[in-house]
Amino acid sequence: MIPPAKPRNEAERLRWLQELEILDSLEEKAYDDLTFLAAQICRTPIALVSLIDSDRQWFKSHHGLAARETPRDIAFCAHAILDDELFVVEDSARDERFHDNPLATGQPYVKFYAGAPLILKDNIRVGTLCVIDNEARKISDDQKQAIKALARQVVSQMELRLKIKELRLLDRAKDEFVSMVSHELRTPLTSLKGSLALLQHTTSSTLDANAIQLLEIANRNAERLLNIVNDILDLASMEAGKLELKCEPIDLIEIVRNAIDLSESYCRKCGCRIVLDQQQSAAVPAIMADAQRILQVLINLISNAAKFSCEDDTLEISVAAVGDSVHVAVTDHGKGIPPEQMTNLFKKFTQIGGGNAKLPGTGLG
Repeated sequence: MIPPAKPRNEAERLRWLQELEILDSLEEKAYDDLTFLAAQICRTPIALVSLIDSDRQWFKSHHGLAARETPRDIAFCAHAILDDELFVVEDSARDERFHDNPLATGQPYVKFYAGAPLILKDNIRVGTLCVIDNEARKISDDQKQAIKALARQVVSQMELRLKIKELRLLDRAKDEFVSMVSHELRTPLTSLKGSLALLQHTTSSTLDANAIQLLEIANRNAERLLNIVNDILDLASMEAGKLELKCEPIDLIEIVRNAIDLSESYCRKCGCRIVLDQQQSAAVPAIMADAQRILQVLINLISNAAKFSCEDDTLEISVAAVGDSVHVAVTDHGKGIPPEQMTNLFKKFTQIGGGNAKLPGTGLG
């Protein structure tokens, strides 16, 4: 028996194998399906997805074989990873490398072996997809091509595994960022905005016009920054499925009027005004909803309408009961959204027609 040599890039190869976090993992149907197909195509009793660790070969999938691992120094697959091509042993009894190999002279009596290396990027060969028979035989060209194709599918599964791992790390980093934003930005911003509002209220009579204007600018920008931070936190909560809604019976008309009151100054800055259609809103029943989130949605709709309204426009809000639902509409008379930009409507941080907006926005509303 001739023990297998080690690849020149052994350290890098083992690092990638650990990066996969696949050794000693549970069985997966995607890999088992591929070994089943390999065995059927090559008409062999055994097919394996074998990964070569530092001192063992471990089987991610083991069709027709009860064992989950063997020592590396007797593994046929440890020879197969030394080259990019399909490694074929037609009769182990006639091959000086394997004639007295324990896997050939004892269970599972490997007489025929064909293994395609599993090649990751940078020519990293982590293991093989192989087929095994206990009788000497040949393999056709079609079968060789099929084994290579199935091996590429095994590699695709491994690359998908790495991608999922990367996405999980990014998701964890996002959660840490959101936590940092919540603590390091929102808390001091809230305090800053409160202090500016208090200062503006208590000292307006003793300050000159220039100082009052500076206070107003500081307070307005502190409020805008706090709104951006809150929008980002809300977005992160929604994407994580952690946005909690407090649904209870609410008076929708009261919420709409509150939204109008809170949006009046913003509308004035945009050169428009806002009115509620009293006639349609007369017979609206109470609904089950989260009052704060409904208010947030209405303010977003009103601010968007105001930013893109015509000069001296009148924004109209109507509320109407329609069957078991209640419909709320915010109407402006601006240019509207071009049909070709509709697909961008809900893209994060994308503001459609931002150049025509009367006031800036984040594209998160």
